[in-house]
Order: sequence, then structure tokens, then C-alpha cells
Amino acid sequence: MPSSKTSYSTETKTKLRDVFANTPRIINLVWKAIPRLFIVSIALTLIIAAIPPIELYVNKLVVDFVVNSIGKPSIVWKTLGLLLTFRISLGLGKEALNQINFYIKMLVRDSCLVHTENALLEQAIRLDLAHYELPEFYDTLKRAQEGGSNYPVMVLESLTRMFGQIVSFAGLLVLLLRFNVGIMLLLLLSVLPTLFVSLRFSKLHFWMKRHQTQSWRMAHYLQDVMTENEFAKEVRLFDLGNYLLQRWQTIRYQFNREFAQLTRRQSSVSGVAQVLTNVGFYAAYGWAILKTVRGQISLGDFTMYTGAFEQSQGLLQGILESFSHVYEFNLYVSQYFDFLNLKPQVLNPNNPRSFPNPLQSGLELKNVSFTYPGASKPTLKNINLTVKPGESIALVGINGVGKTTLLKLLTRLYDIDSGEITFDGIRIDRLDLQDLRRNIGIIFQDFARYNLTAQDNIGFGNLPELENLSLIDRAADNAGAKPTISGLESGYQTVLGKVFDGGTDLSGGQWQKIGLARAFTIAAPILILDEPTAALDAIAEYELFQKFRQLTKGKMTFFVSHRFSTVLLADRIVVLDNSQIVEVGSHEELMTKDGLYAQMFRLQASSYNG
Repeated sequence: MPSSKTSYSTETKTKLRDVFANTPRIINLVWKAIPRLFIVSIALTLIIAAIPPIELYVNKLVVDFVVNSIGKPSIVWKTLGLLLTFRISLGLGKEALNQINFYIKMLVRDSCLVHTENALLEQAIRLDLAHYELPEFYDTLKRAQEGGSNYPVMVLESLTRMFGQIVSFAGLLVLLLRFNVGIMLLLLLSVLPTLFVSLRFSKLHFWMKRHQTQSWRMAHYLQDVMTENEFAKEVRLFDLGNYLLQRWQTIRYQFNREFAQLTRRQSSVSGVAQVLTNVGFYAAYGWAILKTVRGQISLGDFTMYTGAFEQSQGLLQGILESFSHVYEFNLYVSQYFDFLNLKPQVLNPNNPRSFPNPLQSGLELKNVSFTYPGASKPTLKNINLTVKPGESIALVGINGVGKTTLLKLLTRLYDIDSGEITFDGIRIDRLDLQDLRRNIGIIFQDFARYNLTAQDNIGFGNLPELENLSLIDRAADNAGAKPTISGLESGYQTVLGKVFDGGTDLSGGQWQKIGLARAFTIAAPILILDEPTAALDAIAEYELFQKFRQLTKGKMTFFVSHRFSTVLLADRIVVLDNSQIVEVGSHEELMTKDGLYAQMFRLQASSYNG
């Protein structure tokens, strides 16, 4: 079971070696998304990168040809025309390749985004429920959603750009080494401060955003409260709008202040670094002028070298900037991999056993204890209970004593801390997980309300039979939802909820019948109903009770209810208090015992009697 101490680290490695260790994994990620276009994009980038040094050299040839032709009676126009045609072709070809490469990069970026989002969602549904109990998990998820958006492909784009810049720089280096090696060293040293600034502030921006994660989540939550239908009524009835908006503004304005402060620091330091860069360039530029005036190099050489100085310095800055971007983007992608590295704890066993259907001896819990992740006290302690096949059990107790938790353990949404749960003597953790859950029909009090069709909302209880309308219709009839479906404009194809166009919202009682129908879609030997009639009116509850005995006949059934009219349907009543079972028996036996159950029953009865 995950814990905040072991599964969710607040530390992230920011050393260059550690950060760049993710790069092979990022390359593999993008490669899986769209391998062929990825190769094409790299090839195009390298071809485009080789063009600038050639352009400079052709410019030199043109200038020298023109200068040498001044004052001569005849010019070899054909040679000049060929040079100019070649130069123009290089420029047009580079621009065409840039446009093609831009198109391909957009395809790669979009495909990579789909791939990374798909991997994140696969991981989210693979992780078990225990992860979702911890605030740290949501911080990790939020960071992963940001880090897995465009950052993986941005790392690859930066790497590809850097390799292209290196190719261009290598071509320029061939030209510049003929001029002066010392000048090259000067140009290199003049751009190193830029690298330091980029790396330093990339890390600072990353940590600023990382420390803001939980506040960002709060800001987004406040936005949801102010904009979603679920909260709209209370926001207006209790005049919460301005209060919530002020809380949102407090968070967002604080972010703006922190960003402005860091950006101001970066701008001032970057200004100093840029001055040093300019000093290096103009020193090289002045040296080239001096050599030209002395006649040591031609005017064509001067244009070539000064252009090469400028481009080389820009390329060096670009290489170092791309390097810092790879570093920065890797930091964000590392958060994406942090999420992908999380491991589910509730796993299917090796050589799993099939669920015993039909049950012979039934269910047994022996000294079962369970504590939620991050909680300091156990929710259940030393639970012992035996349930026979076909027996119905009502779980009774005040809120928070572990009734619903006990039922979650039976479906292995969590693994117990200690003790043993067995079906026909087979430990629950030895059973095939999907087979176990296929054999349990269940509706929890907080069942999901999908903004999808009525058919989806019911059929999700038995996904392989989602298109079996006769089965879905029978489940709806058994749950009392048939009149609700009949009243919908498009029947089972009506979208429920108000989120999408054409959607129809339902009352709480109607939604509960839909949820019950979902539980009835599967012919399972075990049925779990958590507050099955909480939102139903008295007439609907009575009608449903008439069907309950027939629907639950032969099934092991568990009821959780605060309505004792529901409890009376059970063969035995299990009373929980202080995380333990304190009473077990029929209604008559527990009333005779005159314990906690009898006290609760009389209190509820007195509220009806006035």
C-alpha cells in the first residue's frame, strides 16, 4: 500500500548527469509515437543546418568576383549568373525545407502528445484506489500532466536543433580556422555566461513551479467550483462568488508576483551576460576590419568572416541555449516519469485461481484489520465474520465506522493490513482479480454519474454486454428505472446530465435507480448495495422492496443502510462501532439483546412517531 513517505518523493534530481539520464527514455517515447516522421524531421534539420556555411562561402565568391571585375572591360556574366542562381537556390531551398520541417514537427508533436497522454491515462487506470487517498498523489499527477504534455517532444526538438546547430557551427569552423584560432576561443568564452544564466534560471523556474503545485491545484479547484453545475446553486444561494473569486485571485496574483520577481532577476543577469557576448563579437569584428585594411584578406573574405563571426556566435549561443532547454525540459519530463514509475499494490497473483461459482461454504473474514493510506488510526480492527451462500447481511452503524470500507475490501479495491479474507477457503489475494469483481454486483452510495447515454450508465455494470439492450432493459426494470428511461426523449440513447448538448438531468432518486440498474446487469452470486434507497421516496422504496427479495434470492447480499426498513430485509444484522463488530444477529435477537442496535432502532422509530 502506498504511503506518503515511500511512494511520493518531494525531491527531484537536478544534477546534469541525473537529468540527462532521462533522455534515452524520452527518445524511446517519441520514437514509439511516430518513428518514420521523427527520422525525417531529424534528417531535414541536419540538411537545413548544412546550408548556412555554404551560403556564406558563395557570398564570398560573389563579392570577390564583383570586386575583381570592377574596371575590367568585360565581365563573365555567365559565371556571375551561375553563382547568383546557386545562391538564390540555396535560400529558396532552405526556406522550402523549413516549411516542410515545420509541418512534420507539428505532426510529430501532435502524435507524441496523444501517445504521452495515452500512457498517462493507462497508468492512471492501472493504479489502485489507495493511491487516490493521498494528496501527494494528486500533486504527482498534476506535475505529470504538465510534464507529459509537450515537454517530451520539446526535449527532442531541442536536441535535434542542437545537433543541427552543431553541424552549422562545424561548417563555419572550417571557414574560421583559416582566419584565427584565438578569435574562435574568444567567441566561445564570450557566450559561456549565457549558458550559466540559462541553466541557473531554468532550475529556478522549475522549482518555483514545482513548489506551486498544490496552490495551482487549489486555484483550479476554485475555478471548478465557480464554473461547474454541481456547485452553481450554492455559490449563488450563499453568495459565495466574490469570496471564492478573491481566494482565487490571492493565489494567482501571488504566482504573478513570484514570476515577475524571478524574471526581473533573470533579465538583469542576462543583460550582463549579453554585454560580454557583444564585446566578444565586436572584438572579432574589429580584428577582421584591421586585416582587411592591411590587405591581408579580401573584401569577400571580410564579408564571409564577419558573417561567420556573427553566425558562429549566434550558433554557439543557440547550442548552449538548446542545451539548457534540454536540461530544463528534462526536469519537467522527469515528473511525468515519476508518475509512470508508480506501482499498483493490488496486483493479480501469479497463477491466479478462478472465483468459486457457485459458492459452497461462503465467505469468511478472520481478524481483518485495515488502515487507509496516510491515516493514523485503523478503519477496521480484528473483524471476524462468516457469511453463508445465499445469506443476506445488513451492516449498521454510525457514519465512519467502516461499513463501506468493509465492502471495498471484499472487492479487493484495497488489500488488508492483516488477517485473511477467503471465499470457499481460497484467500482473496489468490483469486483472479477480474474474475473476483465479475462475480460481485455492486453499487456504492457515491456511485458515478456519467455524462453519457442512459445505456452507458447502466451497461457499464457489465461492459461485455454493453450492447445487449434486452439485458440492460431488464436491469432497469428490476431497479425501478424503466419509467425514467421511458420518459427520456431518446430512451436509452439520451445523454444524461447537463454537461453536453441535448443532455437531460435526473433527480437524485432517478439517478439512484440508474445506479441500482447498473448493479443488476451482472448475474453475480454476490450483491453489494450501499445505501440503495437513500434518495428514493417512500413509494419508490416500497416498490423496490417488493422486488428485492426476488432479485436477491440465492445471492449472498450485503446491505449498508441507515433506514431500518431496508435492514429488516437481511437474515442477519452486523453492527459496527469504533471500527469493530460489536453485535451480530437477527432483528429480533438484537432487539432482545437491547444493545446499540436496539438503541438506534428506537431512536429512528421515535422520529417517525413524532
